[in-house]
Amino acid sequence: MARLPIEHQLGTPSARAKLKPRGEPYWRQVIAGTFLGYRKGKRASAWVVRQRTTGGYAEQRLGTPDDTLRPDGEIVLTYSQAIARAQAVQVDARQPEPRHYGDGLTLNGVLDYYFAQHLAGKGSEAMAKASIARHVAHGIGEKLITALDAGALRAWHKALASKLPARRKPNPLAKRKGKSDADPTRAYDMADPSNIRARRNTANRVLSIVKAAFNFAWENDRLPANLPSYWMKVAPFAIGEDPLPRMLERDEIVRLLNAAAPDLRDLLSGALMTGARYGDLRRLRARDYLADDALVRIAQSKTGKTLMQPLTPEGIALFDRLTAGQMAAALVFARADGRAWERGDVRRPMLAAATAAQLVDVTFKTTRATYGKLLLQATRDIEMVAKALGHSDSRITRKHYAQYLPSELQRAVAQLPALGLGTDNKISRMGKKRRAG
Repeated sequence: MARLPIEHQLGTPSARAKLKPRGEPYWRQVIAGTFLGYRKGKRASAWVVRQRTTGGYAEQRLGTPDDTLRPDGEIVLTYSQAIARAQAVQVDARQPEPRHYGDGLTLNGVLDYYFAQHLAGKGSEAMAKASIARHVAHGIGEKLITALDAGALRAWHKALASKLPARRKPNPLAKRKGKSDADPTRAYDMADPSNIRARRNTANRVLSIVKAAFNFAWENDRLPANLPSYWMKVAPFAIGEDPLPRMLERDEIVRLLNAAAPDLRDLLSGALMTGARYGDLRRLRARDYLADDALVRIAQSKTGKTLMQPLTPEGIALFDRLTAGQMAAALVFARADGRAWERGDVRRPMLAAATAAQLVDVTFKTTRATYGKLLLQATRDIEMVAKALGHSDSRITRKHYAQYLPSELQRAVAQLPALGLGTDNKISRMGKKRRAG
């Protein structure tokens, strides 16, 4: 007769903490022929079940013990939940769950996979990672995906929209004196409609990253086969139409260029001639200017597309001047001291130039919107503008620039017949009595 294994106290996390790590699980018999095991390694632990079969014993992993994690009844199991599952399972009739499911995949794990396999090297990677680190990683990101559902994601999304924005303290070592615009001591009015909209925009942006990570993991078979797609049920806040981007008029362009320092003026001119983003412009090399064809090759880091952007005579003269005598690998746009423009370098010079030119709500991004507007006014072709800006389709282009298209409604209203309305002074407003005469 086979000897039964020595039984150990496994009922509580504190009792299990006293056990030493070893290769063989610690066993307790549940019912005749079925044993619940606690496998304790140096780095991880697991509940396992062993059952007597005709060929000896068969073993299967059941889940993760609640030693350090809160039990969810699915992946992380208490002792009693592990007992119940051991009694119900038939080891020889089932296949073990995938290891990533049994080991407990967290939302942070899903996001890490998304960043490493899909977003790496793209222009939006740094901003997406920063948003996740601030709003997800140290909260809901630590939870197991099997312990989440649509309700939990909605609650997190709603709480994020109600959270005050990060207010960084001024750097005492910075050369600029005075209080920062993001001074944490300043009050932030969460009842202000514009602030509510801004916080909801932030919550929607972070939610879109989380949902994209889930979808990417699902498409690549990284999620449990039986996991419901609960994230698809969570809708973003309805915040109405986005405000139209700021676009410069021709006199404002002249004022801005006149107020800008020479190195910034060249960079702004390049943006106005190509519609390129700051990040793409600062990486342009002399070899990207195809002088014989009057084209600039722009590799868009955000979309992964490569645009061959035609130039006007003004644009040709600008790029001829900036690339004359330069090596193929030389930067087209450099700072006054010869250094490359780095991420964030343009913010303060741009603010100074806009202030000197007495322009409001103008950033470097304004040049891209201005290029789109001028091209649409010249061509009246929204599809052409979408192609020039590298948009995936014309929906976003139409949303921002449709106001500059010829108004069909205006032309139609002009065709309405006259109704014979005049300015007869005998007509009086209702509620006023005429004098008897």
